[in-house]
Amino acid sequence: MGDGDRSDALRDALAVVVSAGEAGEAGDAGGVPDRVREEIAASWQRSSRIGLRPDRFEVPHDPDLDSEAALVRAARPVLDQLAEDLVPTRMSVVLSDDRAHVLDTRVPDPGLRDGLEAVSLAPGFVYAESLIGTNAIGTALAQRGPSVVEAHEHFAEALTTMACAAVPITDPRNGRLLGAVDLTCWADDSGALMLPLARRAAREIEQRLVDDARVGERVLLQRFLRERQRAKGPLVFVNERTMITNAAADRLVEPADEAILWDRSRRVLAAGRDDPTPLVLSHAAVVAVRCEPVLDGGVLLGALLRLTPVPHAAGVSPLRTGRRPAFGWESVTDAERSVIDLVAQGLTNREVGQRLFVSPYTVDCHLRAIFRKLEVRTRVELTRVALEHQGA
Repeated sequence: MGDGDRSDALRDALAVVVSAGEAGEAGDAGGVPDRVREEIAASWQRSSRIGLRPDRFEVPHDPDLDSEAALVRAARPVLDQLAEDLVPTRMSVVLSDDRAHVLDTRVPDPGLRDGLEAVSLAPGFVYAESLIGTNAIGTALAQRGPSVVEAHEHFAEALTTMACAAVPITDPRNGRLLGAVDLTCWADDSGALMLPLARRAAREIEQRLVDDARVGERVLLQRFLRERQRAKGPLVFVNERTMITNAAADRLVEPADEAILWDRSRRVLAAGRDDPTPLVLSHAAVVAVRCEPVLDGGVLLGALLRLTPVPHAAGVSPLRTGRRPAFGWESVTDAERSVIDLVAQGLTNREVGQRLFVSPYTVDCHLRAIFRKLEVRTRVELTRVALEHQGA
């Protein structure tokens, strides 16, 4: 099958998926013709189910960029070197955050730069799969794994002249998804090395995130990474400056719990034995805590905590154990509402942090939780929800 025939076949297969979505047929990836890769078929179906259409292409723009964020600082030398290596290949390098919000680009070739600007693949624009359909950045983040999308495999017709390969970047300290690194070029210039190069860049950025940490923090990170491989439940490292969690703990604790967990840790370490009393977290979840000191040459760096959720903790009043709903306005904590109020006034993460005396990273953590609870995707949507509740 020639390239033209394959392109026509792919678009015909996509039309079938879109028609099924319009008819309300859930379908599955197995119902798509074999000529469509499974990864692409699944992404097409996700895109179609939420109402996206191949002939409609609007890339949202969010100008709030933190040029000094830890991810950007760690990635900058890696992007520079990779872009220099790729100069002869007419290929671009793109960095996004975990929302597919483009943070930085390297586009040495002027012609390709014009092409990327035409499809809004530039800092400030959001390439989430849920907003524009199948593309390597958005799809890699949606499936939390590497993604390659070539030419007519893109959902949007506007992107079919491009080929791209993206790999997610995760925080080595807690396994949290931070963003993605992507290589994009004209479809005719694509090659098999795109994905390996993106994969290598992602690993180098993750390593720089560890290397940039303070010496003491590096020791605890290495200990935490070793423990995380063996842990079967929620695992937290905490000291007076930071809190690091694995994926299981990330679903259980919130930024406001850092002070609660460190206070318990200090008392346990001073007493030399664990406290069996269940601990109530900021959103009313109750956990049992096992605490171990993390030392470096006799110097206490912090505590390693193993948490066990306690559904009905004896001795804890019903008032304190009444859980907030998982979603909706009533699920938002007081700290999160303070963030919402300031974001609704148009403040950036850095400005919000200055007002609340917390770091921009903590503000970002709050916003991730807020977006999830209120089921919004942008600051504009969040502002609308906040104004509706103020009016009510």
